[in-house]
Amino acid sequence: MPTLQVHPRRTVLAAAMFVICAPAVASYEVVEDRIEKDGTPINLFGVNWFGAETLDQVPHGLWARNYHAMIDQMLEAGFNAVRVPICPATLDNVPTSSINYSANPSLQGLNSLEVLDSILTELDQQGIYILLDHHRPDCRAISQLWYTDSYSEADWIADLRFLAGRYRDLEHFVGIDLKNEPHGAATWGTGNLATDWNLAAERASTAVLEVNPDILVFVEGVGDNPLCSSSINHWWGGNLEPQACAPLRIPDNKLVFSPHVYGPDVYAQPYFSDPTFPANMPAIWDQHFGFLADQGRLLAPGEFGGRYGQGGDPADVDWQNALIDYFIDKDICDFFYWICAPPGTPARDPAKRISPQTQHCDGLA
Repeated sequence: MPTLQVHPRRTVLAAAMFVICAPAVASYEVVEDRIEKDGTPINLFGVNWFGAETLDQVPHGLWARNYHAMIDQMLEAGFNAVRVPICPATLDNVPTSSINYSANPSLQGLNSLEVLDSILTELDQQGIYILLDHHRPDCRAISQLWYTDSYSEADWIADLRFLAGRYRDLEHFVGIDLKNEPHGAATWGTGNLATDWNLAAERASTAVLEVNPDILVFVEGVGDNPLCSSSINHWWGGNLEPQACAPLRIPDNKLVFSPHVYGPDVYAQPYFSDPTFPANMPAIWDQHFGFLADQGRLLAPGEFGGRYGQGGDPADVDWQNALIDYFIDKDICDFFYWICAPPGTPARDPAKRISPQTQHCDGLA
């Protein structure tokens, strides 16, 4: 059962940020199946920039390249949004050892939180939408639940509030992904306060929106679930089927469903060996999460990707192509890609296939 004790340092810092920060410079809402910024529809063609959720405690690549150049590359590839995974220790502003200061002289002398501040500020100034993601509680492994023996629910909520308050004056801070990939012991709709992810997400969203009512909350699914869930193998965070039986009590205008889904490069699911693959995949995606798009709800997959034939399973190319076709067919126009391929390969360009130029996303930008 999660403890509800208060984390004094994070609570004080978050409260301070809430008081001293400038008024919000943008307000984000979900209107039907679209995200609106100050009343104007937008799309999130996103990429994940991982690293700050690891023991490196800074976004990866800084050991080799200038971060401005990496951001330029994201823009050139067609992305206009970045999901930034973090872990709690990164927020403690700890010393880092994974930065090439010859390539990044402006980061010299900065600790982890200060580096995060610098990079998020640059993303914001470049007009790139920012989704912060609470990824790992210990910077080592993805936890099944939102709390562990050494990291309480109160710690988790305090960290979410801290993020919501600290970055509220960034115009392109669109939201927070509350917890990465609930799975294993995590349930949905069972009535068990210790394991029901849907109830925890409701508590966390209330806390986040209390600090910053202008952003959105992104909620992932679970893995396999004992109730209201098919037996078709699910990905961690990819099972939103229980939403049909236990709907989230989060305001519709602030809620984004954000499932994760992967292909043969990540794990050999039985359905990848079906003789009809990849034609069999849309029905499975419909079952796992796509039914929500059919209901007019907003879906923004937070992770998908692979090596796209660059040293991985050749079938992953067909899988990725089929998934993008599925997104287009379902009018799923917001996503965050997890790049696993060398720069210059087709895997880095999903944003271009589903961009406004395709006219499948109502010409939104």
